[in-house]
Amino acid sequence: MIFFDIETGPLTAAEMNGRMPEFTARANLKDEAKIKADIEEKRNKFFDNAALDPFTGRVCAIGMLKHEGDISELIHYKGDETREIDILKRFWHHYVNTDESFVGFNIHNFDLPYMVKRSYVYNLVLPSNIYHSGNVRRWNARFIDLMDYWRLSVYTDRISLKNFAIHCGIKPKESKGHLFHQLISGNERDVKEAEEYLLYDCVLVRLLYDRIGL
Repeated sequence: MIFFDIETGPLTAAEMNGRMPEFTARANLKDEAKIKADIEEKRNKFFDNAALDPFTGRVCAIGMLKHEGDISELIHYKGDETREIDILKRFWHHYVNTDESFVGFNIHNFDLPYMVKRSYVYNLVLPSNIYHSGNVRRWNARFIDLMDYWRLSVYTDRISLKNFAIHCGIKPKESKGHLFHQLISGNERDVKEAEEYLLYDCVLVRLLYDRIGL
């Protein structure tokens, strides 16, 4: 059993060229200052959310943790934007070279499609068995998503990893995900903090897996 999590960050300013929408102010605004402020607010919101979309973001780290023992692998290259391809290659290499299941949280809706779409950028050959019977709408059963054990039969029911942990009486993660891409490319102390954050995400997934009795 391998518990994993990915961390993402925004593309560089140069890469963002041609990917940003044209920001326009609300039609009812007439004051020039308010128009500029409205456009700036939309622009800032775009950049704040850029890391969440594989069209405007990138994978900057992947953490993996075994069920037995505490041997972890944290793949990140200290935030080097040119090494995303290596991060993705190493993850897919792990997947191909083991029969173990990969467990994460909300991976069917975020982590897996994000990694696949970012792999398209580098023309990577994806493992042939990541989908169920070749159906791109269904993931291989080796990918276990703990979100499914919260929503059960209610497809629209969602919860964050932090709140799922709180619900189960487990120490929640700190809310630093939006800063991760800055920390991982920072000084030695920042990198250590980012690594600890990533590792605890993996630990948290393992604790929830054990808690719900899988």
